[in-house]
Formats: sequence, C-alpha cells, structure tokens
Amino acid sequence: MIQFLARRLALEDQPVALHKLLSHTRSERALIAMFLALLELVRLQAILLRQDREFSEIFIKKQAGFESVLNQGLADAAGDWK
Repeated sequence: MIQFLARRLALEDQPVALHKLLSHTRSERALIAMFLALLELVRLQAILLRQDREFSEIFIKKQAGFESVLNQGLADAAGDWK
C-alpha cells in the first residue's frame, strides 16, 4: 500500500485531498491499510498532512526530497525483517 501511495503522490504536483485518495478503497481492510500507510509516510517524514480547521478537508503534501526519503525509509524497514 505504501508503494501505491508513493506512485499516486509522485504523479501530483499539488497537495492531494485525503478523501480523493480514500474514495477508491472498496473494503474496510483496504481503508485501514491505506490509513496505516499514510501514518508510516508521515513517520518517515516523506509527507505532510494539513487541516486548516476542525472537520475540514485534510490535504497530503509531499516533503522536499520525497523520493529519497521514501526509498531510504523503505530500505531501512526491509532490513527490520531480516
């Protein structure tokens, strides 16, 4: 799911609305996996989440060096499973 989000965000130059990403998920499990992938990308500091007011839209924005941060973070995570 992280790779799916990375590919999707790599296509965008502007911040993406969270509902736009989640609107294509068809099951609760896919929704949970997508949410966890977003949290992991935030932890890796590859993306920023922004919400201007309570209950308003949440936007996802790539950080500077998105691809290098993502690649390094995924390589480190893969090493955890060895």
